[in-house]
Amino acid sequence: MIDIWFGAFLCFLLAPGSVAEAVRADQIVLVILRGVTGPPVSELRREITRQFDGSSPVKPFIHVVPGDLYVKGAWTLLPLFPKLVELHPNATWLVILQDTTRINWIELIDLTQRFDPDKEWFIGRELFDKEPTIVHHFAFHHDPSAFKYPLGETGIFLSWPAVKRVHSRIARQQLPRDFSIDAQHELAVYLMDGVNMTHSPSLCLRPGANCATWIQPFKPCGTSVDADDLFFAVKTWSKFHTDRVPIVQRTWARQAHQLVFFSDVADERIPTVSLGVPNTESGHCSKTISIIDHLHEWMASIEPSPRWYVIADDDSIIGVRKLREFLSCHDPWRPLLIGQRYGYAAGHNYGYDYITGGGGMVLSRTALHLIAGNCRCPAPDTPDDMWLGACSESLGISIVHFSGFHQARPDDYPMELLQTQFVISFHKHWMLDPVQLYETWFADEDDFPISSPVDGDNRCSVMDPSLHCHVKQQPAELFQSTSIERLPDEL
Repeated sequence: MIDIWFGAFLCFLLAPGSVAEAVRADQIVLVILRGVTGPPVSELRREITRQFDGSSPVKPFIHVVPGDLYVKGAWTLLPLFPKLVELHPNATWLVILQDTTRINWIELIDLTQRFDPDKEWFIGRELFDKEPTIVHHFAFHHDPSAFKYPLGETGIFLSWPAVKRVHSRIARQQLPRDFSIDAQHELAVYLMDGVNMTHSPSLCLRPGANCATWIQPFKPCGTSVDADDLFFAVKTWSKFHTDRVPIVQRTWARQAHQLVFFSDVADERIPTVSLGVPNTESGHCSKTISIIDHLHEWMASIEPSPRWYVIADDDSIIGVRKLREFLSCHDPWRPLLIGQRYGYAAGHNYGYDYITGGGGMVLSRTALHLIAGNCRCPAPDTPDDMWLGACSESLGISIVHFSGFHQARPDDYPMELLQTQFVISFHKHWMLDPVQLYETWFADEDDFPISSPVDGDNRCSVMDPSLHCHVKQQPAELFQSTSIERLPDEL
């Protein structure tokens, strides 16, 4: 059977009418971007290898990053190019895959046969923004739908001349020294002056006929994390006690067994815990580090303490049950900081990754223990998520990205992208109904359908003594009574 398959494969490659000459497997470089907490051997690598076992002495070059190849900031894509050009000067195609990508090798070869490898090609499954979005710095605001960029999980294909174009520009200008948010969009922008992306329908969302690649959907790894093992700390301040806080209480807080609102003042109507830290217009570093100190002090006073801690904004919208399912794939005894990853100067030695705050920052108990007392803020209004990321990396805490966390609203992402994700969170109440957003994306999973509007609903009003909305909220007194020595912020 293997001989028949391989014979048919060779006939297919040598069939007349091909646009380009037959591409040998060893002319293709596959890069698999693996999660930092994933298995040491990529499942995708094993699948690709199985498609060659016993059938051909010629195989593609496969790099697993991080793994057999380490490049700082590799997830931002651009730092990969100098190393790959050095290692593979005579390659024909570069294919960048995620560990969740699956491939059909014959169809993948067929796809490359349709394009002349001596020309510059940049191939992907196209995405576009329907409106200007903060995720992409409001780029192409005049007509954002006109700019196409690839869906990374279905694979990104570049002919080697296109790879060399990227490498040459990096050699002239060096790697970017600013923020990395959406690597697939940023690569398309980097190439746009010479190479526009070409859409291929062979890069699929789900397996099917003629699909060269498709996406393996996320599946929980076991029993969901127990609700009592998950603690939520919600950052708020007095200005938002009467509008944002009731929305949290009325929606996702109902699934939270342990939740506390931390604020600049104590408000018995909610109640909130006063951190003794003045509110700042931006950054909020002192507030976040103070929350971590409070949690660490409280954690040491009870047994057993929760294994997971989530720091969320008062306009974060979270699917608690889906978060519990997702966390079944992670070990709370490892030092982990989990959420949506951004980067700052990620390809440079001084750069670092961080987890954006709006979509929720999830800390393992081990990570929280390491951070408490060791991450003094440079200033009260230092960006808390960036500082937490930089400090966490210095402490050996792994920054773990998962695409289901979102720093922005659903409208800030292509719907086709969201449909491929195991969505856990969104952020912002701006120009939307947050209760309706919760109903659309999370209420079914959380088993809390909500039919009445916020206005006039007294169940979670801050003036209502039953404001907890059935949340098993930890009493504020537990935190207010703890004796925490406040260290001065280092300037």
